[in-house]
Amino acid sequence: MSHRPRIDAFRKDIIKQLPRAPATRASLAALHAMPTHLLILAFVTWRMRFIPAKPRTIKIWSGGVAPPEFQIAKPRLRPLLEKVEAGKDLTPHLSTLVHKKGIILEGSRRTERRQDIDMVLTRHGLHHFHVGKNSPNNPKGRSDSLVFAEVLEKEFLIVAVADHRAFEYGSPEHLKFFSICSAYTAKDVPPGQAFIANPVMASGHSMVVKLFSDRCDDEISRLDPQLDDPDFIDKLYNEQPILRDGCQIIRPAQPSMAWYFNDLQFGILDRRTMVFFCIFPFFAR
Repeated sequence: MSHRPRIDAFRKDIIKQLPRAPATRASLAALHAMPTHLLILAFVTWRMRFIPAKPRTIKIWSGGVAPPEFQIAKPRLRPLLEKVEAGKDLTPHLSTLVHKKGIILEGSRRTERRQDIDMVLTRHGLHHFHVGKNSPNNPKGRSDSLVFAEVLEKEFLIVAVADHRAFEYGSPEHLKFFSICSAYTAKDVPPGQAFIANPVMASGHSMVVKLFSDRCDDEISRLDPQLDDPDFIDKLYNEQPILRDGCQIIRPAQPSMAWYFNDLQFGILDRRTMVFFCIFPFFAR
């Protein structure tokens, strides 16, 4: 399948960033043959597992973590909590799978299936973080302590503190954790009112992310021919003043427009000025 040059460059950039398993020529060829909306779906599903580094206030949801329980756990959670409040990179506390298995393709081992999807994040909107102290014997600070939190733009809301038994299907710890997740998802719903919480497709992907990916692909097809139209670019720059360090950025004579993801925000980047025109903000975080 052939693509317009700008779309082809966008696809190649996604493919370059997305860690795949197995890392073979065949899997690379499979990504290049994949429709754009499915590439975006895989990319966003992987990218949403990362947390933008910015200071956040730590809060506790008492329905999942009682205050006395949190006070007991707080000393061992300090390596994570201090980074959250200081706005430091939390990537070292994520699962190591995010660096190796952004997408699982044909040819992978049976045990690797679905390892490219964090189902707790997809279904309940909760990231999980591994917590431990760095030491010569544990340079990455890994441990069996897990913190499950909803990460917002300015808040880090801890919903549960558990260990890896929370992932052992059918165990008492898993049942307790599932109960906490279900209660948290329904916390703002009036008693007795039916609702659908984060619909998930048969593939394991979030339906919301699937719809978002389809919309991005539709906008690429619709707008790409216009990105060479001077009148359209004028409209982008003149819609509202674009300021940087107090100075207005003027449309360049020769713009270089590209399709781009700024974290999870999708839009158009002028590489001449590094101005990003957001089309779809997936969500603020």
